[in-house]
Amino acid sequence: MTYNSLKDQQFVPGTGDGHRMNVALYIPQKEVSAWVTETDPKQARAWLATLPLADDGDSARDIYQALYTLNRLELPAHTRLELMALYCAPVATVSTVLHSQYSGLGLPLAPAMRQLAEFIRQLQMEMAIGYKCAIQDLRGARLSWGKKHQLALASARAMDYLGEVLLRSYQAYMPPPSGVWTEIHTLFRYAEEQDSLEQQVETSDDGSGGTTAISHRYRQILLLALCNPYQLPHNECNHVNAFLAAWAGKAQISDQLNVADPLGHFLINLATDAPPTAMAQQQALKASPELRVLNTIEVARIVHGLIKRLEQGESVRLLNLGDEISDSTGREMLRRMIKFWGLTPQRKFARTKTRGHMSLCMGINALHFFSSGRKPFTPPQDEVEQMPAPAGARSSGSDDEADATDTEVIDLAVVAQRTELPKWLAGAKLSTPESFPVDRWRLQDESARGLLLMREGEMAGQVRVGDVLGMQGGHDTRAWHIGVIRWIKSPEPRRVEMGVERLAPKVTPVAVRAAASASVPAARYMQALLLPAMPVLQRPATLLIPRGLYEASRNLQLAAGSDVPRPVRVLKLLERTASFDLIVFAEVQSRVAGR
Repeated sequence: MTYNSLKDQQFVPGTGDGHRMNVALYIPQKEVSAWVTETDPKQARAWLATLPLADDGDSARDIYQALYTLNRLELPAHTRLELMALYCAPVATVSTVLHSQYSGLGLPLAPAMRQLAEFIRQLQMEMAIGYKCAIQDLRGARLSWGKKHQLALASARAMDYLGEVLLRSYQAYMPPPSGVWTEIHTLFRYAEEQDSLEQQVETSDDGSGGTTAISHRYRQILLLALCNPYQLPHNECNHVNAFLAAWAGKAQISDQLNVADPLGHFLINLATDAPPTAMAQQQALKASPELRVLNTIEVARIVHGLIKRLEQGESVRLLNLGDEISDSTGREMLRRMIKFWGLTPQRKFARTKTRGHMSLCMGINALHFFSSGRKPFTPPQDEVEQMPAPAGARSSGSDDEADATDTEVIDLAVVAQRTELPKWLAGAKLSTPESFPVDRWRLQDESARGLLLMREGEMAGQVRVGDVLGMQGGHDTRAWHIGVIRWIKSPEPRRVEMGVERLAPKVTPVAVRAAASASVPAARYMQALLLPAMPVLQRPATLLIPRGLYEASRNLQLAAGSDVPRPVRVLKLLERTASFDLIVFAEVQSRVAGR
């Protein structure tokens, strides 16, 4: 189903209650709504129990309308808190169900999926608004027993749902809504003023989820933002967020601004609508009530220890990183955390504003096709000789008729001359020019190592972080350069921006396969790309191969053009993404018979 667009809402600031700080949280104006909802907790509980939360979205719409209405009604503080608690589990359920519809899709999202992502984000926003209303209600209420704990609970829940708004933005590679970071910082300062940063509050109202403190949730939100979520592969932000739920408390926040070594330290400006930033070398800072320093060194040490345990053969399942994470994926995720929290990369090359266009093709197979002069991929001759004869023919030395459905090598020149296609060809997947569309992207700026590209409107394909792409300049139609997508954002429904790192100025299309062994037969050849040595970067020649082909110490068969396939040994894995492995290799000297 689709959802109507959600318009921006009007907010007014809250009022102070005599503390030194005036809490400027934004609350919607109270108004009479055309929607009707239950304001009695008992009736609301009964209504929510009737909703089929796994349906096609009608329940999600009903829940949103109820929350929207409640947040614009005058209610007693204790009633509002009780009502908000009832909505926590249903909102989590419908959000998970709806998110599964676009999880893993590339960008740009189809309009219906984009609306779905915005709707889920707005659900979290309404939950945050409900708890902000509770804060305002409690601040205006007369002194009562348990008020401090209720304020701490409402503040922690409001921050939790604002953190969910950020997480849902990262999942869909959308920029966060304006003002979310300002409110997160404001809630932290308010808890600081109330001396309730470390006050434990329930994570669920039935007592099954344990307790947490607003300081822990704040650090979790900060650390996730420092992982550069727009650079993470699809859904990895969920795994990082789950990891931080357990370990974020190891990070430290201080108002002592002068640090001996800025490595692993990040500056928080509570007056900005922005996440923390890396501290610069020899950065002199004056004391300010708005500034804090986040120290991630201890968290990075913990991550480093987990990486060592994985490298020593321990299973990722024993480290409580999540049931859906494999050992290799877990290592990659942890290494990215180390890079972002402990060794924050600094830009080495200045960017230059540039205007122009680039033609892009997506994926190893597409770049292989174009860089080989638009020739369809055919495996090396040694594999062809091993293939069974076409359907209807007999293979030499065998009494069984060959089944060419899965094994026959397609000769497009012969196929084109046939008047009737063989039965096996109907289900075969051919790599033809139509399979590899080329999109035209606008070049925004560039440096020696990277490009900022933007596209508006319809796209022939979708893009993901970690995808390989081929690039060709507007006036250079001879060579295809190779790059990898490092980050993506979709600030508007029909607009995608992405940062691309250049890997090499040219590539050589090759074929690779895992070499045969005593226990494993030779596999099929696959398209791969040979990248030249880069002396300036002190990088030898490398192979970019489809993910899944690499194994440590595994020999490969490498064939370039009409050359005889030769054995190569994998020396080192330089990088792994969801779509490729980049490896360093060495030639294997063939043994001479009799020696």
